Amino acid sequence: MEVKLDYEHEVTVPEMMYARDHRVVMQRKLIAEFQHPVVCFMLNVPGPHKVGEEFEKAFRYGVKNINEALEKHGMKKDAEKEEAFVTGYIYYVSVDADAVDIKKAMCEIEEKDRIGRIFDIDVLRTDGSKVSREEFGMGPRKCLMCELEAHICARNRTHTVKSMVEEIHRIIKESFAGA
Repeated sequence: MEVKLDYEHEVTVPEMMYARDHRVVMQRKLIAEFQHPVVCFMLNVPGPHKVGEEFEKAFRYGVKNINEALEKHGMKKDAEKEEAFVTGYIYYVSVDADAVDIKKAMCEIEEKDRIGRIFDIDVLRTDGSKVSREEFGMGPRKCLMCELEAHICARNRTHTVKSMVEEIHRIIKESFAGA
């Protein structure tokens, strides 16, 4: 990924909306071309700054883990693509395997260690719908800051963006300490 990004840029709501729409287009394009489920990976970073050296390092680690998990489970990749925008880093991969099996493998990554808590790994079926953790008995993801369900804290704005971003930086630093 040889893109020069403005690490100081504060992402706007219209930029986030455009990025979301762009992801949907890319996901649909891969599904249409390969007729297999698609993994879409990003970092879950609140606040106006979505890129930087630490975030890119965490992203690279996530991509490595995804590829290792696919290989470990004997899942064949059709195609992969990376993108970098001020709204964050994105990795797409079309996988010739069952969507629920792929999601189970991706949940292993999200649950494996603390840095997995900042990974946002969606698996889309060929009809474009997302596979949910709840479909195979996994509960909702826990909050980064406490043990409540993440969506409850997000809805209630339980934690400040500043405290969550500080925690994310702490997680990344601890994950790569001594590396």
